[in-house]
Amino acid sequence: MPGYGHVTMPAARGFFLASKVHAVDFGYSQSSLLANGFNQLWCAALNLQTRFGNVDYFAMQHADIEPNPGWLNEIIDELEANDLDILGVVAPIKDQHGLTSIAVGEEGNTWRVKCRLTMKEVFQLPETFTSDDIDGQLLLNTGLWICRFDSDWVKKVHFEINDRIVQDAKTGLYRAEVEPEDWYFSRLCHELGLKIGCTRKVTLLHRGEHAFTNAVPWGDSFDESYLTESLLPKKDQDVSVCSKNNDSLLEV
Repeated sequence: MPGYGHVTMPAARGFFLASKVHAVDFGYSQSSLLANGFNQLWCAALNLQTRFGNVDYFAMQHADIEPNPGWLNEIIDELEANDLDILGVVAPIKDQHGLTSIAVGEEGNTWRVKCRLTMKEVFQLPETFTSDDIDGQLLLNTGLWICRFDSDWVKKVHFEINDRIVQDAKTGLYRAEVEPEDWYFSRLCHELGLKIGCTRKVTLLHRGEHAFTNAVPWGDSFDESYLTESLLPKKDQDVSVCSKNNDSLLEV
């Protein structure tokens, strides 16, 4: 668990009651340098592997992510059932739009994505989906995820946040661009040919001023910051069961 001071009570419960089946070594890294905190936890797992040689999985849970106790059993089972190397869990961003940080990568451009998926779009996809289902490179969020840790690829990756300032050739105006650590890590894993998936089978709440759920479709129909319509095939019927303007429906 990476964090920088505050851990919600349900997040702590999910963390320490992640599994009664698997032997778990718990690690917490407190750092305002996000990628460095992630890398510290990754190094701790690498050092366990080096010393004892029996680390099968690495899992991460953010301090404001609230999964149910036993979630680790569910995510391992889903990883194995789909023969994946890495499996992330859908987590909505903490706003009223129903956006997630799960993105469709834009080939050849690490500074921009095609779009982020919304909760409504996620519920149009299989319960567990991959790049094949979104017709693009699946970029994961790191709020709650797991990977196999028993192969050499784990020694070839790290987390890194890349920033730059660019000037628009047409307007002459400047803008700041960033490649966040989760999408950077996802791209590294794709380059290594790893099998990457994302699931909503594991339910959670993302705790902010409200608790934002991944258990139902809600919010915007697509990422309006990037697109004029959804990349996914159109459905005849809107599957939304929650109004984005009704705060009481965000927690179920």
